[in-house]
Amino acid sequence: MRAACLQLHHDHAETDPVTGKRVSFGLVRMANVDPLIDVAQALYRLGAPEGVRLHLCVYHARFPLVQRSAIEHLLDTVFNRRQPAAVYQRPEVRALLDGHAEADHLFVVLASPVCEVGRDWDADWAVVEPSSMRSLIQLAGRVQRHRATLCIRPNLCVFDT
Repeated sequence: MRAACLQLHHDHAETDPVTGKRVSFGLVRMANVDPLIDVAQALYRLGAPEGVRLHLCVYHARFPLVQRSAIEHLLDTVFNRRQPAAVYQRPEVRALLDGHAEADHLFVVLASPVCEVGRDWDADWAVVEPSSMRSLIQLAGRVQRHRATLCIRPNLCVFDT
């Protein structure tokens, strides 16, 4: 999972207009909450290579409604890429980019299928475990949704198991 995220970041990161740092926003979609939490904890423990900062957000339906609503509000604003440069002006994003010296910043949302319902998100890339064709299409629809950026390398990784 970590290697896939790093590769997708390498292939699809953008440059922050303020700092010149390479930044990408990705989704990791898993079918079940318990393994999702395990993967998030493992990614946290592994950390990132030198020069890379990994920002993790876990999003699933088991959160209490008020907490889930707050997470959804944040993600809905960050993943609104209709004005591509606006994400770099978001206070939450700006604080993380300005507060950490690493040249590469990966913002990774680890989500359950709740991210496929009613979310108008535009991520740079996504990683998903095998699932139904409908689910894969739903997730793929949240990658490059608002922007018409030419894609030369794959921006969706589907694991084989």
